[in-house]
Amino acid sequence: MTTGKFTRRAALATGLSGLLLPSVVWPQSTEREIEGGIGGTGIVGVLTDFGSLIVSGNDVEITAETTFSDDFGALSEDDIAIGDSLTIEAAGPQRALMARRVHRTYPVVGRIGILSSDRRRLTVNGVVVRMGDGKHGFTVGDRVAVSGLWRGNEVIGSRLSEAIDDLDLVSGDVTRGLGTVRIGGVDVRGLGVSALANGSFASAVGRYDTETGTLRLERLTKQRFTGAAGPLARLSIEGYLDTTDAAPGYRIAGLGHSFERNLDLRAYAETRVLFNGAYTGRFAAESAVVLPETIAERRRLLRRLSLERG
Repeated sequence: MTTGKFTRRAALATGLSGLLLPSVVWPQSTEREIEGGIGGTGIVGVLTDFGSLIVSGNDVEITAETTFSDDFGALSEDDIAIGDSLTIEAAGPQRALMARRVHRTYPVVGRIGILSSDRRRLTVNGVVVRMGDGKHGFTVGDRVAVSGLWRGNEVIGSRLSEAIDDLDLVSGDVTRGLGTVRIGGVDVRGLGVSALANGSFASAVGRYDTETGTLRLERLTKQRFTGAAGPLARLSIEGYLDTTDAAPGYRIAGLGHSFERNLDLRAYAETRVLFNGAYTGRFAAESAVVLPETIAERRRLLRRLSLERG
């Protein structure tokens, strides 16, 4: 893995021109850490290990106050599995994060329409899903909940599970066109859709019409983070970059939050990346670590990051 090092000031001046060494992924002690963790940390990524929750290289402890959920209702800690794509709101300093809210964030839930011969490529309600292997055991016609990360209009899947609700779902970035609104590449229609801001995050639950390729929603959520850990001070986000017309020309697919305008992210345009940094209404990324596509290698690297942070 190629590594480099930069400070927050250098990042603002020259952009994210190199990778930060894993041992210094959080390059500076912030005032918030010194003061005991004022402000929350928002974490988005895939669960790679237990022993607490290891998500995007963060070791997050569970407490009696931690709530678990997905867009279909409340969950318990036992419902969470390796490979789940999670949104976590945590409190405390970076080395002692405590989860206040753990939300299993499915990019798409619906019926398998197409399945490749090696079972690694499938479509769910028209969305292409690419799995690392074909050992999931599902077939055409099965209803599945897909965990993973958006890459463009596709999902790089990390886990397939049986859909436990008869409603469909899509969550991700909002894209507005001439007379259309899409979430993660799926056309959505219904009350509240017209008010969605372009580039924002939304999660729509409803019924997918295979004839029109449209999700007719029954309920809509417009935010990824709810404030469970207080106002966000930092973000730790695993994902892929999408191009945008607004500076700095990129956003993390499916996140719904923009980067600071003066960051140079071109070096990471084609890779899976873990970004960490301050949140000020925009994501002021301070570090970037390129992640392997191979599941086992990525898990080893993220586990190492977690141990080095602790």
